[in-house]
Amino acid sequence: MPAPVPDLTTLLAAATKAGQGFTALPAARCAAALGLDGLTISLFNKGGLELVWHDPADSVGTAFEDLQYTLGEGPTCDAARTSEPVMVPDLRALPEQRWPALLPAAREQPIRAVFALPLHLGAIRLGALTGHHSSPGRLTRGQMTDALALAETATLILLTPEGTDDMGTHNLLPLHRALIHQAAGALTVRLDIPIDQALARLRAYAFTHDRTILDVAHDVVHRQSRLDNSET
Repeated sequence: MPAPVPDLTTLLAAATKAGQGFTALPAARCAAALGLDGLTISLFNKGGLELVWHDPADSVGTAFEDLQYTLGEGPTCDAARTSEPVMVPDLRALPEQRWPALLPAAREQPIRAVFALPLHLGAIRLGALTGHHSSPGRLTRGQMTDALALAETATLILLTPEGTDDMGTHNLLPLHRALIHQAAGALTVRLDIPIDQALARLRAYAFTHDRTILDVAHDVVHRQSRLDNSET
């Protein structure tokens, strides 16, 4: 017998209780409650948008977020930057000029529909909640209502005095791209360049060599990359 679909209202109520925080918001259960294949939360930091919340088993969702991070464009980026929802019922139906770098690469991904909601409070922009599905289609009114409630709850959890602590536990949220930041830091020292230039080098190398940015970062950290060469 399949496991029952979790009730999002119950999950959100648990998450807002003292001491629960994101531990009561497992991404897989929230995605199932919304009828989606996966959910992610990305937050602004000095290097752009950092993926801080996702289902570890959702390799498709994390790969799509990493692709947006590498290319600097996409629904998550737009929702976070503009504080406006970005609803894409079918990625393959979009004109290529919408995201000229992302859309050709996204055709190789098993994602068809993407829905990105901004996480913000007034003028304070935190990031975006992004859901994805392998089939094209729009969110129903009920799904949209629930997704907005999830985005609001996530925003409240994130607005702690420390900014990105997990409310209740006061532990820093795990950084999916910690290895990328480590690699960028290594390049700043080895090549004597600013951190933004180091990140740009990582992104450009990943794009031009058709590799994931995490793989490139791994090679840099372990001194297995030509990026250590100032001519690269």
